Amino acid sequence: MDELKNIAPKLSKLKKENPFGTPDKYFDNFSAQLKMKLEAEKEIPVQQHRIIRFLKPALGLAASFALIFMLVNLPLKKFMSQKVADSNVETELTETDYLSVISGIDESSFFTLLDEPDSGIEFSEEDLLTYASANTSEYELFLEPNN
Repeated sequence: MDELKNIAPKLSKLKKENPFGTPDKYFDNFSAQLKMKLEAEKEIPVQQHRIIRFLKPALGLAASFALIFMLVNLPLKKFMSQKVADSNVETELTETDYLSVISGIDESSFFTLLDEPDSGIEFSEEDLLTYASANTSEYELFLEPNN
């Protein structure tokens, strides 16, 4: 104790009392107040219907999926309608478009198209050379020098 007086003299002069306490006559009618509060709580219905309790999470999920669908669907619909409107404009096929169509045809279909006289499609030498160069490798050309 002497050490406390040396280190902190003002602190050692303070009284050692509990600053906390209950109000006067608090416990005189405590049991009556507690009974009144408990009876008031019994009168309030606490329990919800079971169906609502089980459907709440499912309805929340359905609402969140609907919200996400609307947030994604509406901008896509607007964007895609502009794309469709842009694609409806007729454009002239370019040489690269013809090349992409020709490169997608296999050999048997290509020769069948060449053999049909009534097809109305005429291939130029450039088209045939383009097809041959796109669908044959240099190794195949090296193996068949006479063709």
